[in-house]
Amino acid sequence: MGLSLDDLAVGVAAGERSALARALSLAERDSAAAADLLYRLQGKFGRAHVIGVTGPPGAGKSTLVGALLRQFVKMGKRVAVLAVDPSSPVTGGALLGDRFRIGDAVVDEHSFIRSTATRGSLGGLTGAARQMVDLMDAAGFDLVVVETVGTGQSEIDVARLADSTLVVFPPGLGDELQAIKAGILELADILVVTKSDTAGATQACLALQTVAPLWRSAPPIHSVSALTGDGIAALADAVLALAKTSRQAARRAKHVTEPGRCSLADSFQKLRHELDLRLTFNPAAGVTMELLSAEHDSPASGLQMLVSVRPDGNLFQLGAVAGALVVLAAEANLKCIVQDMDMVGGRMQLLLERAA
Repeated sequence: MGLSLDDLAVGVAAGERSALARALSLAERDSAAAADLLYRLQGKFGRAHVIGVTGPPGAGKSTLVGALLRQFVKMGKRVAVLAVDPSSPVTGGALLGDRFRIGDAVVDEHSFIRSTATRGSLGGLTGAARQMVDLMDAAGFDLVVVETVGTGQSEIDVARLADSTLVVFPPGLGDELQAIKAGILELADILVVTKSDTAGATQACLALQTVAPLWRSAPPIHSVSALTGDGIAALADAVLALAKTSRQAARRAKHVTEPGRCSLADSFQKLRHELDLRLTFNPAAGVTMELLSAEHDSPASGLQMLVSVRPDGNLFQLGAVAGALVVLAAEANLKCIVQDMDMVGGRMQLLLERAA
């Protein structure tokens, strides 16, 4: 018998690994239910320092993350890792390549490793990945490491999500400046040159040192070798130093409800909770509610939702949920607009906006 959302929230907040694993799976398959779970975990966010690790494919990101994980645990930290893998073209799930390269770095209560798929997201990070990071945060980990696939706009996505960003730069790319022109390295709080035990690492460091002063903050450059362990301890120290002065305060504030001004994502979670309280049937049993867009918390932004009938649901439940969302949104000084309706297919797309 499955746990209720209330029981699951209690388990996640207590740091139970099995509860966290179930919660992460919930985020992957049902974003609306995960949003409801996150609503029950209010007050538990913003404690973890989120570290984004990105860079071009083949840079050695996964091996580096495994080495950092071992070092952080050695330093007494509790660490969760979310490895964002490419999607399988057959199943749509994570290919788990990053998980295997990270390996069973530490198998104890101080670490937790989870893979998730991009599922075709052009940005590299799905809404599920963002929810999964919050769940790991709520489970009480000191550090949450998010490793991206390093393609598309994943670098920008992870920089927005993370409190600090490590951009991994491998030697021997040929034209080092080409990566700089791409704007990837501009997002870095720390630049990491991997494979320092190989030829070309020194040249790569020199190339970065030449151009780094031209950037907004001239991020420090660390040369490391995950194979030999050289530089890993110093890099871990640098990351923990960043944790004391980073944007973590801003990320924490995102989860704090201010009078009359909470994010649309938080508003959606409240509306979802109100549905359970006010409808005469269990809405999750009849329909699914999927978030189609992420909100970047600007006044003009909107949150798109797709409400669709489950196999055991019916069109009455679809209409009841959509109508209730419109009414509840108005009560909260929001607007919920029906954008598209497909009654034959049992689907309805809505937009949640701030009222003028």
